[in-house]
Amino acid sequence: MRCVPSTSGVATKSQYAPLTGNDNCYLPDFSSAGAVIALVLISELVALALTIARGPTAEVFFTDLARCSLLILWITLSSACLLTVARPVLARRNLVVATALSLGLVLVCIALLSEVIFRVGRYFSTTRMVDMSNLFPAMRWEFLASNLLLGLLIAAGVLRYFYVMHQWRSNVEREAESRIAALQARIRPHFLFNSMNTIAALTRTDPQAAESAVEDLADLFRASLSNPGESISLEQELEVARVYQRMEQQRLGSRLSVDWQLQDMPMQTRIPGLTIQPLLENAIYHGIEPRAEGGVITVSGAADDDMVTITVSNPLPENDQQRPGGHQLALENIRQRLELAYGHRARMEVERAAASFRVLIGFPRIAAPPGAE
Repeated sequence: MRCVPSTSGVATKSQYAPLTGNDNCYLPDFSSAGAVIALVLISELVALALTIARGPTAEVFFTDLARCSLLILWITLSSACLLTVARPVLARRNLVVATALSLGLVLVCIALLSEVIFRVGRYFSTTRMVDMSNLFPAMRWEFLASNLLLGLLIAAGVLRYFYVMHQWRSNVEREAESRIAALQARIRPHFLFNSMNTIAALTRTDPQAAESAVEDLADLFRASLSNPGESISLEQELEVARVYQRMEQQRLGSRLSVDWQLQDMPMQTRIPGLTIQPLLENAIYHGIEPRAEGGVITVSGAADDDMVTITVSNPLPENDQQRPGGHQLALENIRQRLELAYGHRARMEVERAAASFRVLIGFPRIAAPPGAE
C-alpha cells in the first residue's frame, strides 16, 4: 500500500466520494477547519482525563488542567502542522515507512516543545521575575521521558485509528464505485438498443439522415461510454443529451422540440455520465412519441454556490395511457447513482400531473479535479 497524495482540491466531497476523491493517504487533512476543531476538542478531553487521573486537590485542579491543556494543545497543533508540511514526502512512502516517519515527527515535536517549556521554566526560576514553579517542570529528563512515552502511546493509537478509518472509507468508496459502474452498465445497452432502432427506422426512410445518425451515435459512445463509473462535466453530459436529441429529431421531425433553458450554468461541475440523457429519452418516449402533434420538452437548470438542479419536463398524451416500460426503471437507476455519488446531498423529485411529467435532480456543485478535461 502507498500513501498517494491528493490531486483533488475539492473540500466538499460526497458521502462516499467516488466521483472526485483519489487520495489514498490515510493521514487526514489537518489544514481544514473541521480537523483543527476536532484536534482541539480531542486535546482538551485528553488533558481533562490526564488531570483527573493524577487526582489533584480541588485547589490546584484548574491550575493543573490549564497547564496540561496548554502543553497538549501546543504538541497537538504543532504536530499537525508538521505532518501537514511533511505530507507530500510521506505520500511517496509505503505504509510502514510513512507511519514510522509520522511517529518520529510527532516525537521530535514533543521533545522540542518539552525542552522549550523546561528552559522557559528554568529562566523564570533563575531570574525570579515571578514565582511560576507550580506551572513548569522541575525535573528535566523525567518530564521529557514521560512526555515522549505518553505521546508515543497516544500518537500510535491515533494513527491506527486514522488507518482503520481510511481502510473503511476506501472499502465503502470501492463498493460505491462498483455499484455505480454496474448501474451505468445496465442503462447503456438500453441506450444502444433505442439508438439502433432510430437508425434502423431512418435507413428505410432517409439514408442520408441515417448516416448522420450513425456519426452522432459514434460521438455519443465516445463521450459517454469511456471510463465507466467516473464522472464527466455537466457540459459533456449536456452535449450527449443534445446529440441524442439530434438523432431523435431526424426520426420525429417537427413533432419534437426541446427548450434548453440552461443559461449561466456551471458547465465544469461533475456529474455521473448518462444522467440527463435518459431523462430526455424518457420524455421523448413517454411524452412526445404517443402524441400525434408532438410537443415541447423543457430542460431548465439553476445553480447557486453549493447546488445545481436540472429539471426535465414533458407533456403527456391526452388519454394519459402510459407506454410499456414506464418511467420507473431509468428513474430508479439515476436516483441510485446520484445517491451513491453524492450521498445525502443528492436530490430527486418526480411530479406527475394530469397533462405533464416533471423530474428534478439536484447534486453538489463540484469542480473538476486538476488535470481533468
